Amino acid sequence: MRTSRDSLQGPPVYEQLTDEELFAEVSRRRATGEAVGTPLGALCARWARPARYVISRIQGSYGRGSPADADELFQDAVGKFLDRGLDQFRGVSEQMPGRSASPKTFFLRIVKHVAIDFYRRHREELAPAPSSPDDVMEETPSEVARAVEGARRREERAEAQELYWAAYARLQQEHPKEASAWELYHHEDVEDHEECARRLDISVVNSYKRVSRAQAYLRLYLLELQRDGLPEEPS
Repeated sequence: MRTSRDSLQGPPVYEQLTDEELFAEVSRRRATGEAVGTPLGALCARWARPARYVISRIQGSYGRGSPADADELFQDAVGKFLDRGLDQFRGVSEQMPGRSASPKTFFLRIVKHVAIDFYRRHREELAPAPSSPDDVMEETPSEVARAVEGARRREERAEAQELYWAAYARLQQEHPKEASAWELYHHEDVEDHEECARRLDISVVNSYKRVSRAQAYLRLYLLELQRDGLPEEPS
């Protein structure tokens, strides 16, 4: 499916509907066999900016990509959302069982996986494995040095991720409310404090406070982990 610029302009009445209400209209039309292009286009238009932000983060992690890629990946995600996502969405968070999930979060997760699959596949195509040992050319000293440096950086990133998740696990244990807010805002790409507040059933001010406190706790935990190291796992 390819959504044109015109198809992303819904009638004014759609502007008065929440994401959930507009998604319900899409689901109703799909169930009755009616055309869903107009309400779906209006819904995806709302999510275009956060979707491109998610794509830019994936591009940054893989060190490649362009605005043209972002447009194509966004269109692919819309197609997957229409083909399979509408039937798969259940309104329940995969990260926090028992809590509701929004259609926007579900769509952004599709965007994320579409982008990851694209750049992972592209990276593999750029660096195919040799067909036989005879095809392996002798590496120059500079190539060896770059390979060693790349391995060192990958190891450092892996260690940093391990430290982060250890700190986050401690945050979940000691400050579960702050961890829930951090989970929504940073792990589920819900970048709107109003949406975070609505889903956590708290005020917008409290959403800001919880995310801020979570950041402070995580910074403290990371400093302690860097100083003391990761805790040993029980044998």
